[in-house]
Amino acid sequence: MTEPPTSTYTASNRDHFNQLAKSYQAPRSSIELAKRADIRYRSTANAILQHYDFDEDSTEVMDFACGSGLLSQHLAPHTKSIVGVDISQGMVDLYNASAVNQGLLPEELKAVCVDILSEGIQEEDPFGGQRFDLVVCTSAYHHFQSIDDATKRLVSYLKEDGGTLMVVDLIYSESLVDCLDEIFPEHQDGIVAHRGGFKSEAIIHVFQNTGLEDVEFQPAINVKKNGHSLEVFLAKGRRVKKEIVQS
Repeated sequence: MTEPPTSTYTASNRDHFNQLAKSYQAPRSSIELAKRADIRYRSTANAILQHYDFDEDSTEVMDFACGSGLLSQHLAPHTKSIVGVDISQGMVDLYNASAVNQGLLPEELKAVCVDILSEGIQEEDPFGGQRFDLVVCTSAYHHFQSIDDATKRLVSYLKEDGGTLMVVDLIYSESLVDCLDEIFPEHQDGIVAHRGGFKSEAIIHVFQNTGLEDVEFQPAINVKKNGHSLEVFLAKGRRVKKEIVQS
């Protein structure tokens, strides 16, 4: 079966999450969804906090594919600043509205709608040269057709002297292959490039291939979804500035 082009995945995901953002704004239908999402992101934030040494006075974070900002809200008290990045304007609007409602300044917590993964999209650096101590990407890697290209781009926004990339996503399991439609009925055709998640060797290879060092991959969270037990991993790697040896 021929894979859709990357631009098709991007457009499908943008449309899907813009529509989902509208459902978050529907008072009755969004309450239970918001509660479940908040519990999941609280668990994810706790895992991230255990695997990175945050400094509330200096740590600058990019939350990539940030959605409505639930993860950012849990991490914010431990950071100097967080910039959320998403291709969905609807999600970015929710993120920024929530930050304002919490009394947070844009210098502390803000989101921007920009597609940093597509070649030729940006004429200028969307972050004005800012580089980050930590880039986190949670529950989103399965949407990217090329995780190699996505990882390379995210690493380029890390500080060269130890910036860390963290990815949280589903661990692939053969036992779940025949149940994916039941577990993830919301995964319509065209929004998920990697159904069922990832094997450890695939993520480790991609991280190492981009030059990240001290690469780790470990099960981090156990979740239940539609009656099935799922295991979620946390992978991380550190960018190190390469010294040029003079001959």
